Amino acid sequence: MKKVLLVDWAKCTGCETCVDVCSGRKAGAYSENASRIRVHKDEIEAAFIPLVCEQCREHPCIDVCPVDAIQYEEGVSIFVVDEDTCTGCGACEEACPYHGIFLTDGVALKCDLCGGEPACVSVCYPKAIQYVDATDEAIMADLEHKTDKLKKIRSDLYE
Repeated sequence: MKKVLLVDWAKCTGCETCVDVCSGRKAGAYSENASRIRVHKDEIEAAFIPLVCEQCREHPCIDVCPVDAIQYEEGVSIFVVDEDTCTGCGACEEACPYHGIFLTDGVALKCDLCGGEPACVSVCYPKAIQYVDATDEAIMADLEHKTDKLKKIRSDLYE
């Protein structure tokens, strides 16, 4: 069965363990710049939002990529960045409504679900990030979380 990454920012404590494990796995170093997940912090309201590729249905990042560096990966049923093709123009980062693509060292970085076993899920103690079967209930929860996340991001960034 297909799986979906659920991100419930209301459960996030802002510990950034997900950031560390991602960068450790992907780059062999603990660095926010090397991570495919970041945590937006609104410390006044004690709100923390994990920013990660949400695998949008519309895929605006793909639409704006001038070199087709974001391709569908059959193995995990998601879109991933071909780092050898990416020119680092930043168009995908600007187009992402969830702020889930990051430009680092001239290349776009986005979650690739660690090949189907996302490391961030295994270390997320409050279960703000889960990788679950794509049931009707999970899809509805995913849509609700995305809607809430967009509202919070917009209010933090544009007000």
